[in-house]
Amino acid sequence: MAKATRVKHILGAGAYAARATELVTGEDRSVGAESIEQTARRATPVVIDVLKRFPAAPRGRGQVGELIRMLDADLRSLTVAE
Repeated sequence: MAKATRVKHILGAGAYAARATELVTGEDRSVGAESIEQTARRATPVVIDVLKRFPAAPRGRGQVGELIRMLDADLRSLTVAE
């Protein structure tokens, strides 16, 4: 069952790690964005392929939700060959 809410399970660890870096740096959102970019660069083709089988990440869930959507968009913009 490919539901948008399951995308949170695929991308949640990266988003929560990015949020933790934001909190450690006094809510610096640019640090969280950089963490998301690093996570996207490290994603394997398998992760990208599986993610693309699901709908886009859902709205909501505060800053962690925003980070999930950022990571989702970054990964979906990549091709599996990358």
